[in-house]
Amino acid sequence: MPRFFADILSNGQAVITGKDVSHILGPLRKKIGDELSIRDRETGYRARITEAGRGRITLEVLSSQELSDRGSCRVHLGISLIDLKDMDDLMRGVTELGVSEIHPVVSGRSNVRHIGEKRMQRFRQIILEAIKQCERRTIPVLHEPLLLEEFLEHISPAWPNRLVALPSSQISLWDCRREDTGILIGPEGGFSESEVEKIISCAFTPVHMGRTVLRSCTAALTAVALLAM
Repeated sequence: MPRFFADILSNGQAVITGKDVSHILGPLRKKIGDELSIRDRETGYRARITEAGRGRITLEVLSSQELSDRGSCRVHLGISLIDLKDMDDLMRGVTELGVSEIHPVVSGRSNVRHIGEKRMQRFRQIILEAIKQCERRTIPVLHEPLLLEEFLEHISPAWPNRLVALPSSQISLWDCRREDTGILIGPEGGFSESEVEKIISCAFTPVHMGRTVLRSCTAALTAVALLAM
């Protein structure tokens, strides 16, 4: 059962609005008197439905419940833009696996060059849906897309441990895990030689995730799964 986002009021009540109301009263067949798992940004609650109508559910908060993250590590993901359907799957997967921040990057071989605000809103909604399902405590931050050069100049210097996925590397990702790590994943065609040189010059350590070639989406999921534990 998903844990639904709700507005927690000061009088011991909570309110759910929007499309979740139709889902709760329709497919889930919840009614007045039934209990729901709800949350605000970082705290969970057990609550009972007291009123239910069109577009709004009111609940009585019964108790608070501590939420947890998958692990204690912070993982920053820089991901070169790929097919938008794959980006949808990536947003859902890395959220469930524990990513802290997501930085879409436009590199030379990115087959997607621009993401509009409507698509960014879709990505944010996918992240929230994944949060409701997996019940992790913190919500990942999705940043606006940047050109690779802008990302290297303004974002990556704040990463205390900087990794870039390169299949030719002799260093395993597993050996480079830290409590606060950022990893940069290239597009389906990989980074160009000049881009690799520039990335390495910005103090990135090349790492591999095995000797087979992974698609960008798979590489990102694998990296976050290993680093966030």
